[in-house]
Amino acid sequence: MQTIASLKEGDWVEETYLVSSKQVSTAKNGVIYLSLKLSDKTGEIDGRLWDNADEVAGKFEREDFVRIKGMASNYQGSLQIKMKSLEKVDDSRVDIANFLEASSRNIDEMVRELYAVAAAVSNGYLQQLMQAFLTDRAFMDSFKRVPAAKTLHHNYIGGLLEHVVELISLCRDVANHFPSVDLDLLTVGSFLHDIGKVRELAVRKSIAYTTEGRLLGHISLGYEMVAEKVNAIPGFPAELGMLLKHIMLSHHGEYEFGSPKRPKIQEAIVINYLDDLSAKINNFQATLKKENVAAGEWTGFSKMHDRYLYRQMAYADQAGNLEQNEGKKTSGLKARKGSHESEGDPSGKLPLDI
Repeated sequence: MQTIASLKEGDWVEETYLVSSKQVSTAKNGVIYLSLKLSDKTGEIDGRLWDNADEVAGKFEREDFVRIKGMASNYQGSLQIKMKSLEKVDDSRVDIANFLEASSRNIDEMVRELYAVAAAVSNGYLQQLMQAFLTDRAFMDSFKRVPAAKTLHHNYIGGLLEHVVELISLCRDVANHFPSVDLDLLTVGSFLHDIGKVRELAVRKSIAYTTEGRLLGHISLGYEMVAEKVNAIPGFPAELGMLLKHIMLSHHGEYEFGSPKRPKIQEAIVINYLDDLSAKINNFQATLKKENVAAGEWTGFSKMHDRYLYRQMAYADQAGNLEQNEGKKTSGLKARKGSHESEGDPSGKLPLDI
C-alpha cells in the first residue's frame, strides 16, 4: 500500500484512501475544483481535483473510501495530491486495518492493571469512585476503544486507555520523590483526568469529534461524569470531590490551552506536567515511526513541538522496533519501591487536541 506517510514529491499515486473532509470551491479565476482531505492510519494529505469537479463530487461523501490516481506535488511547502481521477470504493472491499491504528499494548492486560491499581487505593471513597467507572460496562466499552486525541498523541484505538495507564505509572514513580503528595488522589486523578474523551471522540472509519465533543469538550464532559458518580456515593467528602474536580479542570495547565483553571494543588501540578510529557513523547516516537527515516537527520516541522526533531540513529532504530519493544515491556503499574509504598501500597506546552 502507498501509505500517506511514505509519499514523496513526484510520486505517482494509485491508492485507496478515506475522505476525511470534502469541499467544492471556486478558484480566483472562476474555475470550480474539488478539495479533499485524504487519510489512512499513517496520516492525512490534501487532494485537489480540477477536472469535472462538480460531477465527481456528487458521487461520494465524506467518510467514504475513494481510489485516486494522481501526482504527489509540493504546494506552498506542503505535500498534496493533484488528482487526475477518483472513484468511490465500497466498504466491503477495504481492509479497515489500513485506516485505523490500534495500541500495540494488549487491551485486556491494561484493564487488569487498572483493576489492580484500584484495589491498591487505600482511601475507601476514591476506591469506590474508581470502581464505579471500571464496573460501568457502557463506559468501559468506550474507554477501551477511543483514542486519547484526534491527531496529536495516542491517536489510535485503545490510545486513551494506554495514555491513562502510562500516566498513572509516571505519577506513581514521581510520587516516590515527594512524600507529601497524596498518592491515592494522584492515582485516581490520573485515571479520571481525560474520561470525558469517551464522549468527545468517536471511532468509526476514522477518529472524529462528536457533536457534544465539539460544543462542550472533554474537560466539561468529564467533570459532569465525575460529579454524577461522586453524588451516587453516600457520604463522599465534599472537599475530596472538589480536589478531584480541580484536577480535571486544571490538567491542561494554562488558560490558553483550554484549561478552565490553573493547577493550585501539588497533585494537579504533577498530573499537568506528566500528562504533557506522556503526550509529547508519544508524539515524538510516532513521528519517527511514521516518517521516512531515509529522508535525512531531521523530521518535518512538528506542529505539536513547534520545531524540527532530530533523528539520532538510536532513536531511529527505536522507532523502527517500537512495536516489538512495546510487547516486551513489563507492566508500568507494578508496585514501586519508595516512601508511598511503605505507607500502604508514579514549560513550553502546546494544547493536546483541546
